[in-house]
Amino acid sequence: MDQSQTRIPLTSPLQRRPALTGAACCLVSALAYTATDICLRQLSRLGSDPVWTVCNKELVTVLIVGPWLLWLAVRRRPALPTGATLLRLIAVGLLIQVAGNLGTQWALGVVGLAVTIPAVFGVMITSSAVLGWFLLGERVSLRSMAALAMLFASLVFLGLGAEAAGKSIAAQTEVASDPLLVALAVAAACLAGAVYSLLSVVIRHSVTQTTLPSAIALLITLMGVVSLGPMSLARLGLQQMLATPAEQGLLMAAAGIFNLVGFFALIHGLQRTTVVHANVLNASQVALVAVVGMVIFREPLNPWLLLGVSLTVFGILWIDRPAEREQPLDQHI
Repeated sequence: MDQSQTRIPLTSPLQRRPALTGAACCLVSALAYTATDICLRQLSRLGSDPVWTVCNKELVTVLIVGPWLLWLAVRRRPALPTGATLLRLIAVGLLIQVAGNLGTQWALGVVGLAVTIPAVFGVMITSSAVLGWFLLGERVSLRSMAALAMLFASLVFLGLGAEAAGKSIAAQTEVASDPLLVALAVAAACLAGAVYSLLSVVIRHSVTQTTLPSAIALLITLMGVVSLGPMSLARLGLQQMLATPAEQGLLMAAAGIFNLVGFFALIHGLQRTTVVHANVLNASQVALVAVVGMVIFREPLNPWLLLGVSLTVFGILWIDRPAEREQPLDQHI
């Protein structure tokens, strides 16, 4: 018998199980985004302008990924998507930067990590379930619906606990606490979560159309540079932008690098698992940032905040996991 006909392909367990690969990628993304959030929270603590902060964070990806895609273009290999996919990514990229990243960065400076990130993920997972079902036809079980109801309830408790967090942060910066400002910060975090869920759906749709993950990363972050760069110039002026303290510059660069790692891991995770599952695994950072906010940044722990974070984590654990048969999108890019 010809041995070549009986040879068993040497594939790793991760290659044979796309859901497991997707889970690993999403967990790496969660750790990288947690590190990003820590850098961004410290920048807000140092008084860094939120627009300038987000612009520099996104610039890191442009400087790293841009030359690679340019090299591919020189070699006459398709680098960027065209047509509707290109326009869709540009539009979503602008929305992500202005309504998502900028809103989150501003909220970090008002209500802190322990309120902002759980609120973002509570809305993101709830919205992604609706969008995944409506746009991609992904199933949402009764168990998942119950978990999503818990996440929705967690937002209410996080909003109630945000006032104490806002007072604590205002005291640290010697600024009077404004209840309206706190409410707007929570609303900004919720809006960011809704926008991020839209990004997850667009990424998942794009990677199934053979779009390079590096092209997605470049387009989304480039929209931050082209939109927030001129805005920073108008707000700060060139002299103040160039006078950014070295500590803040290093933190912006670190946030950009961690963000790039998290973004690529999330993109590959979205190739191999459903939108809801990817966001649930990525949301494991909720508990991490809540602890970091309280321990490192001295954000207050109150019953409402504790209940809100706990419900967020419990909802994440309770939500139904997709079966292996629901993972048809694994492909090599």
